[in-house]
Amino acid sequence: MSSLTKKGVLPSSNTMINTLTNNGQATPLLSPYLVILSGCDRGKHFKLEQISTVFGRSDEADIVIVDPKISRRHGVLNICPEGIRYEDLKSTNGTFLAGERIEMQWLSMYDRILAGDTVMRIDYKCFNEVASAQALYQAAYTDALTGILNRGAFMQRAHEEFSYCKRNNALLSVVMCDVDYFKAINDNYGHPAGDHILKELSDILAKDMRNEDLLARYGGEEFILLLRETPVDAAMGWAERIRQTVMNHVFLYQGQVIPLTISIGLCCRRISAIDSLPTIIRVADDALYCAKQNGRNRLEVANYGTLNDWG
Repeated sequence: MSSLTKKGVLPSSNTMINTLTNNGQATPLLSPYLVILSGCDRGKHFKLEQISTVFGRSDEADIVIVDPKISRRHGVLNICPEGIRYEDLKSTNGTFLAGERIEMQWLSMYDRILAGDTVMRIDYKCFNEVASAQALYQAAYTDALTGILNRGAFMQRAHEEFSYCKRNNALLSVVMCDVDYFKAINDNYGHPAGDHILKELSDILAKDMRNEDLLARYGGEEFILLLRETPVDAAMGWAERIRQTVMNHVFLYQGQVIPLTISIGLCCRRISAIDSLPTIIRVADDALYCAKQNGRNRLEVANYGTLNDWG
């Protein structure tokens, strides 16, 4: 590991900024944040609340960044009296500042570091500034009803995941699921009940997913999921478990029990140079259509490619 350089070191008065006084008036407390400027998590703000904060794409990291080129434990940000010090954790693809790979580095507010396809920086903000930024992020990338990714955000991130899988000939599973007889639920119980069902269903789907997987509301009562590096047997087991969980779950709205089932289509594929994301999604959607045609409340797996292509 290279020796620690002092480029861009912050004086202690600028690192941990307490409440200041300006003409007798208190200004808001400023706290350090890791701000994501580009990549899958663009717009997110992560407060640095610990002396040492590890980021990476693993659940083991304090800050989880969904970027396939970032290592599971990529780097650590240390808050010191002299400033904030970055240390690379022997990441596979490295961390770069001004085009140079860094191992250990003091960071200033103006430094932009690159890890994988993600550009980030340290910034000092008050709570209201962060709340406003997070509200903009929510509006741009999440579905207003369910709080999960919207279709546009899903496609952006899915294309990045797909590109990674294509470069590495990796497995990719796309799952499409749809609420059975959703129109009848709206007609019999009212649209607020239908909205309640969709929110509760999205919670069920999200609960059993990993951080590296993607979940979005694809449109109406249809949801789409991307499972990375998941063999077909594991993807089938996960989808069937979800189907049964939904079928056995008690959906309540204003004291009324609303029976609910879902139909699921699955396409699992080892991605090669000839594949495209729209095709994978279309094949999964075709499998969902078959599940509907074959009686609903069932899982259908797409027969896409030869057996040698499956995990």
